[in-house]
Amino acid sequence: MYQMGNVINQQMAAISPQVLTVLEQKLVTAKEKIALCLNGMGALILQKTRDYLHRNDNSLRFRQLVGRTPPFELGFLDEALGKFSPALLTMVLGHKVKRLTQLFVSFYVLEKQVAERLFSVASAVVFGLLGQYLRQRSLQSPSLKGWLEWQLPQIAAAQPTAVLNQLPALIPADPAVSRTGSLAPPKRRIWPWLMLALLLVSLLFSLRGFSVLQPMQASGQSDVTYRRLADGKQLLLSQRSVENLLITYIESNAPTSEKRWFTLDRMQFDTNRTELTPASQEQLRNIVDILRAYPDVEIQLGGYTDKSTNEQMDRRLSQDRADAVRMALVKMGIGESRISAEGYGSAYPLVPNDSEANRAKNRRIDLRVVEK
Repeated sequence: MYQMGNVINQQMAAISPQVLTVLEQKLVTAKEKIALCLNGMGALILQKTRDYLHRNDNSLRFRQLVGRTPPFELGFLDEALGKFSPALLTMVLGHKVKRLTQLFVSFYVLEKQVAERLFSVASAVVFGLLGQYLRQRSLQSPSLKGWLEWQLPQIAAAQPTAVLNQLPALIPADPAVSRTGSLAPPKRRIWPWLMLALLLVSLLFSLRGFSVLQPMQASGQSDVTYRRLADGKQLLLSQRSVENLLITYIESNAPTSEKRWFTLDRMQFDTNRTELTPASQEQLRNIVDILRAYPDVEIQLGGYTDKSTNEQMDRRLSQDRADAVRMALVKMGIGESRISAEGYGSAYPLVPNDSEANRAKNRRIDLRVVEK
């Protein structure tokens, strides 16, 4: 009896490092963000396809269109970046396509055209896999609906939860599957050969005796993978990301230290401003998820500025920035007693303040684990 493997694993395998590299060049968007979007969009399409089949199990037109969809591959990318099979997307998502696209635009800070093209690629991947199943299944194999229902826990676990939280009425949870429970992660990771790489790579800076841990600069090959937290939630992260370094440190037996700090590299501020930039929201949500998963953890936030002519003003601005991040975490559900904040002004810069790009890096928030 033919029964193709886990569809989420198949989807992640189809979105290969080579595909991400080409998309990064064509869409001028970071491959890590592209991977997050494609996997989230694909999981949404799978969920809504199952729902559609639950209502329309005998939809001959749908099965014919899916059955003619070729497997996704790199050579198919240019076609997929166009309007790939809008009929199939319209069938399963209906009028929700535009709304979903806009939500990914705002959540991941994308250009609208980029989000539209990523939805097209995600649909090419998903319907290519479903078409392959229809063509290769035997008479004894489950129907397409049955095959998807068998995998509902994995499909639910892969949903972009933070995006779905903005859609309580648009995409309700399936009554048979809890999205908030502890669900088994996919057995395969993205590109398993990357798991042999070192998990922890950090740049160590001796600044007032501080060890500041930062994510390593991305190499030419993507290393995005799922990281399961203690509460069962999964984050899709680069192995080189500061979030991954932080989780590993929290889960390790290493003692807490006043000298061990983590630079939140994607939490940024404009010059002389205390408001986080929109691009900071993704990392902010990740930190919230980590703190929720490890309720015994307490942290200290350190705020920093680039260099100005007034050190007193720098210190006040850095304190305001640290307080702003602290309050953002509190508003998202983290207890006030678990977070302290202190401003250090322009002290301990990561890089010389000799260019706007470097000054932006020094306008930052660092994090230290006080208790774990």
